[in-house]
Amino acid sequence: MRVLQAGERVWLVLEERPLRIRFVIEYGPAVNRRTHETLMMYRVDHFTIKRSDRWPLGFYDELRQATDSCATALGIPSFLTPERAPDGTVVTPAEQRQRWQAGLDPRTGLPRRG
Repeated sequence: MRVLQAGERVWLVLEERPLRIRFVIEYGPAVNRRTHETLMMYRVDHFTIKRSDRWPLGFYDELRQATDSCATALGIPSFLTPERAPDGTVVTPAEQRQRWQAGLDPRTGLPRRG
């Protein structure tokens, strides 16, 4: 994982292999829903080209906490779409997640190499 500062208050979190942007960290105001208090926090979003399509990973007090959450999230794949198993059957995202949590390859169901 690499973290590049892209602006005065913006960082990009890159995945090493394949090299691509996975998260965007922005430092700015965040409003607490319960107390309506405005705090300056680091917001971590899953990266997409269109800003309106991004979804949050979380809000953090320190940049180190934000980058640590990105590192943890990079270790867990996101199962958003069905995959094709080698035999041609469809593996649903829920089934992929179950296989991953059991220590198996999400696509094939065989033990992961580790």
